[in-house]
Amino acid sequence: MARFQHTVTLAPVPRRWFDSCVITLHDLAESIEAEGARLRLPDGRRMPELLLAQGAHLRPGARYHPENDDGSGPDVDQTLTILAWDRKRETALELVTLDDDPGGPGHMACTLRLTSAERPREARLSVKVQAGGGAWTK
Repeated sequence: MARFQHTVTLAPVPRRWFDSCVITLHDLAESIEAEGARLRLPDGRRMPELLLAQGAHLRPGARYHPENDDGSGPDVDQTLTILAWDRKRETALELVTLDDDPGGPGHMACTLRLTSAERPREARLSVKVQAGGGAWTK
């Protein structure tokens, strides 16, 4: 079995800049309103390419799918799930992508957890990949 390892070195960013970005992203997400499966931006425009498939917007268990390229409905092979959404405690998202390619189906699951959006203390990213029907790799 082939194994790949990659190290990413991240340059530090100013703390105020990072905190500001996290708050801005939370503010933007919370300003979006759900009308059934459709999501609307604060100015009333439809949010392109993202549909609410299950649950209440930004509540644990809410599931979102991107829209198919032809606009025919949700692409169920890609799912974004809200695991937690609480500015003071934790924000957690899971992204799952399925590839049904007959030559080598694959799955990828990414989980991002952020402790306290109001004052970020810890971020964790976990990625699992399964290629060609093999075992999951973390």
